[in-house]
Amino acid sequence: MFKHTFYYKTDIPQPLETIWPFFQTNENLAAITGFPKIKVLGDKEVFKGSAVHLELNFFIVKLNWKGEITETADRKYFIDEGLKIPFPFKSWRHVHAFKRLNSNGTRMIDRVEYTSFLPPFIVNLLLKGMFADRKRHLKKTFGSF
Repeated sequence: MFKHTFYYKTDIPQPLETIWPFFQTNENLAAITGFPKIKVLGDKEVFKGSAVHLELNFFIVKLNWKGEITETADRKYFIDEGLKIPFPFKSWRHVHAFKRLNSNGTRMIDRVEYTSFLPPFIVNLLLKGMFADRKRHLKKTFGSF
């Protein structure tokens, strides 16, 4: 079993007042995730106690992800924790943090604490690819950065 923390930073050229509401719906999270394709089966909104139930479509196989939003702080962060998560993960805690850079910029910091059955160098490659793809989709949504 391997335990690790993964970090990813994305600067978005939009004010925090625009970015925060965008990330308060799971539908938008699904929209900016190109691979795997995500279908939201749980709560649509992000709030403490909301169910994060996703169907992950890897084309060959579909997997279910069940978690919960365990903490939120308005315009600062929210945390999702895995309850029933697919291989290679044993545990998952994802902090989505937001920081105002200036009147027209927001920094989003993703911190994922996980344990997995695969070594971190493999899992981190997968996570880096997923978050880089989200960054690409965010550029399409909010403009270049």
